[in-house]
Amino acid sequence: MVQYKDAALALLASIVVGQATSIQTYSTAAFMIPNNRWKDSAIITRTRSNSRRYSAIPYDERSSSSDSLQEQDRGFSSTGLLNLPDDDDEIVDALLAKKEERRVARQQSTRKPVYQVTLPIVVIRATVATTNENDVTATESSSDANGERLASLVAKGQDIAIANTVGMSLRQVYSGRRLSELALDVDTLRFQSFGGELQGRDVSEEETDKSLGSLEVLQNSVLKLVKESFDGVVVSSVTRGGLAWQAGVRAGDVLAATSATIGSKLWPKSTLDGVRSAISSRKVISSSMDFEFRRLTVDKVEAESVQSFELSLARPIGINVEDTDDGYVTVTGISDKASEVVANNIRIGDRVLSVESSIGGQMWDVYNTDGLTSAVTTRMPGQPVRIRFERVETIDEEAVTARLPQPESAPSSKSTMTDAVDGFRRAGRVAAASEAPAAQAQQALPGFQSAAQKMLLSRSRDLLRTFIARNEVTKNLKVADRVIEAVVDSEAALDGRTLTLILAAYNMCNNADKTIATFEDVFGLAGDGSEKEVKRVHDGRLSADIAALNTFTISGLLRAHAVRGDYESALRVLAAMEGDAAMTIGGKPTRSWSGKGDPLNMLPDTRAYNIALAAAANRGTKDGLDAALSIFESMPNPSLSNPPLGKPAKNLVTFNTMINAYARFGHYEDALGVFKTLKESKLQPDRVTYTALIKTSIKSGNIEKALDILDDMKWASIKPDIVSYNTIIEALCNANRLFEAKDLINEMETAGLSPDSMTYGLLMKGLLRANKPGPCLTFFESACSDARTVALTENVQLYTTAISAAAALGDHERALDLVARMNQAGVRPNKKTLTALMGACISGRKYEAAAEIFSKIKNPDSHAISVGLQALCMSGKFDSAVELITDERSGQKTLSGKQVMSGFNSLLRSALESGEYDIAREALTSLLQAGYIPSKFTFQAMSEGLNLHRDMPRTAALLKARQRSLPSEGTFDFLLFVLDSLEARKLTVNSEFYSSILVLGAELGGLEMRISSILTRSRKNSNQKEVKISLDPTDVVAESRLILWEELYKNYSTLKEDLSNGAQLPSVRVPASKQFGRVLAAENAVSYRGRVAAGSRRR
Repeated sequence: MVQYKDAALALLASIVVGQATSIQTYSTAAFMIPNNRWKDSAIITRTRSNSRRYSAIPYDERSSSSDSLQEQDRGFSSTGLLNLPDDDDEIVDALLAKKEERRVARQQSTRKPVYQVTLPIVVIRATVATTNENDVTATESSSDANGERLASLVAKGQDIAIANTVGMSLRQVYSGRRLSELALDVDTLRFQSFGGELQGRDVSEEETDKSLGSLEVLQNSVLKLVKESFDGVVVSSVTRGGLAWQAGVRAGDVLAATSATIGSKLWPKSTLDGVRSAISSRKVISSSMDFEFRRLTVDKVEAESVQSFELSLARPIGINVEDTDDGYVTVTGISDKASEVVANNIRIGDRVLSVESSIGGQMWDVYNTDGLTSAVTTRMPGQPVRIRFERVETIDEEAVTARLPQPESAPSSKSTMTDAVDGFRRAGRVAAASEAPAAQAQQALPGFQSAAQKMLLSRSRDLLRTFIARNEVTKNLKVADRVIEAVVDSEAALDGRTLTLILAAYNMCNNADKTIATFEDVFGLAGDGSEKEVKRVHDGRLSADIAALNTFTISGLLRAHAVRGDYESALRVLAAMEGDAAMTIGGKPTRSWSGKGDPLNMLPDTRAYNIALAAAANRGTKDGLDAALSIFESMPNPSLSNPPLGKPAKNLVTFNTMINAYARFGHYEDALGVFKTLKESKLQPDRVTYTALIKTSIKSGNIEKALDILDDMKWASIKPDIVSYNTIIEALCNANRLFEAKDLINEMETAGLSPDSMTYGLLMKGLLRANKPGPCLTFFESACSDARTVALTENVQLYTTAISAAAALGDHERALDLVARMNQAGVRPNKKTLTALMGACISGRKYEAAAEIFSKIKNPDSHAISVGLQALCMSGKFDSAVELITDERSGQKTLSGKQVMSGFNSLLRSALESGEYDIAREALTSLLQAGYIPSKFTFQAMSEGLNLHRDMPRTAALLKARQRSLPSEGTFDFLLFVLDSLEARKLTVNSEFYSSILVLGAELGGLEMRISSILTRSRKNSNQKEVKISLDPTDVVAESRLILWEELYKNYSTLKEDLSNGAQLPSVRVPASKQFGRVLAAENAVSYRGRVAAGSRRR
């Protein structure tokens, strides 16, 4: 190293002399030792040129040692030669110590409010000096001097005891900043009152009084720093001199997490009982434990705003730097001959953080001027070197931060969100007012912003991180919108980190359109990578610095395309990142984004390609699978021989995504080929890889292969997780292989993996699907009664399945009891739960209750509407049912065609059972006008609603029984109305339904039997095709009158003459089927031997 040059030469001389003291030739001494006067002057000269560049020895020490140096100059001897290495060793040690001191100083200056300490949790038995019995007896009878000695020993023992204990107590803080009555002593794990916590201790609130053993207790001023809704654990007192105090723990620090019982992971803690339990269990395994604290220190009036930036500079740079006491290398001057880039972008007081290494292009931290000088001087003149600077500004935090929402106080209401927006806007006005007019050089700096604007962005990032971590999907969209409004109002330019969080918030809400629109508004570039012009919503007021367009923000854009399955746009974005403007994807040419963003972080990496691959896989179509394969094959396999400028190589995520893409289509052989390629590379498959293979084999219908893959996974020393097991369990349950699924659960428990709520849900659904509702309910109740699994049952999906099982048993009281237990357990029923409860009430013939439950469902889905229609129909609320089915016809709801037909069928059956023929007519008319064709279930519903019979009674007793229970008046009219309605659309009538009409006519006799007889003739005539050919062009066939069946039945006496005069009757279209023998038997029952309606003919 350059800074150790002189010291190293002197040290080398000492080694040579020490090894060969007998060899003292003039030539050796003259070569190794220069003139002492010259050496002294050289050191002082270099020190004056840059006070801390080449030496760590201050001026006063140099001047005081000049006399000894002059004495060595007057008389040189071998003794003086041997004394020199001591001085040079001191120089080396001083330099090393200074470097370490500066490193510690920088770490302390950048210490984060969240820190982690390791403390012993097993009591350390300290060795204290004691005396024997004779000494004690002598001490008791000795003078005051011996008494003082005893007191000194006792005090020393107390000091040793304090230094070997944790010395920390914790208290619970409840909502409203209320402290718990008892505190937990970490050393004894006992709960103690406030008096017991302070017993025998000195309590001092003064900073100057820091005597060993005194307590620092929690102050109200510190407690006010936590938010009102905080519920957690804080340090209530710390003993000065204890291990906790020495580790930096202070009263008022928030305990965030502690070590797990086994391993090094940290688990969050929010209660004293949880902390006590964690320490007790950890004692069995280890003698120490990690604690993570959060410091509440926001009592500064002035806050520092730090901005870092990089510049590419060439020698000579033209700046003067100096080491400062805070551990940084600071710019102290700028030369008049410095380049324009230096003059415009660097200011006195800027810090030098890191410099580019001469090989590899990595950035190395700079701790002193010597390291910076060494790194710069290795470059040739004119060769650029990247240097990272840091600029620190102070800002009145009371003028800005007080108006901004704190990161800990996550807004949970609309009013809080509005206050946050107002705070951001006021902070923006403060930022605009705080800008100095003489900052033209600052404005020339890329991405420069005022301190208030940077603080606004920092608070915005904290707010976004809070909501993203809480996964509050409904609020993320609002928070991101408010942040954008505040940034626009403050005229701040978004940086890359803030914009990435905004896009992540929109993506978490599955609002891909908002993500793309925000990206286009910020950069003015088409989000699909094309050349189309974009409309900027805020007219350019929402902007970002050039470095914000990088792989991280573009990855957020790509994720939006992945959510939509728009792989074509994702591919165009990749081409734009690569600067390729000559491609056409999906009929749209791409646009190059080269020069639009960060030039050092613009090319797509493996993550970007993986997102595009996921976009193609999420399409779920054959074209999407082909596109995914094309992207996958375009990426090189991981290898050391990959070209550095080519496309990024595949990683494990790439292979797993491709296997999952094949799993969607069940292409097992293709997925297996990708798996083999993965094993041939230098990558190792993980749980996700094997689970994707299991899904592929199950999708292809090969469950046995999935079980084999599970065994291979174990042989590869990869422990299957709950997802792997649940995937196979679901397939076994769907295949009705319930015993094998139960065996797999036993195997999972043997391997130390407990089933989760999804495992129980899969088994319950499998039992219900196998028509075993009783065992399904028994399985659920056994899980509820077991203390080990009761927590898993507190799940809305499991309760919904159990209620469905009760509905299958027709036990509505059991279903209502399950809903009551849900509410008691704090589980809120959802739409599916209430729909299952409706089904249970319908099965128990509690139709009114079912209809009432349906009325309480807000925004019901299609299944709920379908069951609700049944409830309304069976409860006799036909008007509501007709209104609901009318909404379905107009497209206001989301029922499928099958569900609409089921609703019409329920309405027809219930209306006919209640004798509401007008409603049944309206329902059938609406069904036909909506374009639906009655199915066999529709005819079956009408037959059941009217209690029709398909066959004639075979005994006289059965005939009399039927005649006693004949349908009410209006039944035959409705049946003829059905025939007229079907013929109006040229539709066929179900053969069984046609037979039921004839059987009813035979049973009723009289006019009904005569009309039924005419129906048989019309059915026979409709099967014969008549074609009339006329050679006379003037021959016009007169249109005959059409008499409907219902009209004929009501006015037969007046219309029978019209039939003889050529009037026509509607055709009856009965398709041939296996039940045609029943049709012939029914027609024979209503046929007359004489001539009936001889003049009737087919239209």
